[in-house]
Amino acid sequence: MRARRQSDYVVVSIHSHEIDGDNLREPASFLVEFAHACIDEGAHAVVGHGPHRVRGIEVYRNRPIFYSLGNFIFQNESVERQPKDFYDKYGLSSEASVADAYFSRSANDTRGLGTYPAIWESVVALWEMENGEMKSMRLHPISLGFGSPPYQRGWPKLTSDLNVLEDLQKLSEPFGTKFCIENGVAVWCPEV
Repeated sequence: MRARRQSDYVVVSIHSHEIDGDNLREPASFLVEFAHACIDEGAHAVVGHGPHRVRGIEVYRNRPIFYSLGNFIFQNESVERQPKDFYDKYGLSSEASVADAYFSRSANDTRGLGTYPAIWESVVALWEMENGEMKSMRLHPISLGFGSPPYQRGWPKLTSDLNVLEDLQKLSEPFGTKFCIENGVAVWCPEV
């Protein structure tokens, strides 16, 4: 309530890795309940992140809920420091760099999270509101440079690859949200 009094729009951000069942792509039921409660209390949008993958988008009460937009900037190796136990876990001294620890963890980019191409794709979501309700939404696909060397990857760049848009079409359907892909952009199609 206080946020609504002090702003034109209220956007709630939540970091959540939890899932329902075994599917990383489906948000936990508490996250769906939380997002609905935020909108019910006046939020204009809920933006989720955490599982490093995109999840479906729901339009609830004419307001968007992004259950996960995946990664926007993904540069683990450029973090300056990690706690001592992070280095200990990989048998490294405290003199090692964060990049050394990540390379050890990923066996030089041959295992783990970073080996999945979908981790390195997402969207930039643009939506327009009028009188507190969403009037339009467009999703622009981005790439974070899968397969590039660590010093080149992790920064978002617009891409013409439609995989992430097609993926979001499927993931959003169970929430009743439809997207049409037009000229390399996914457009919210509430009438479809």
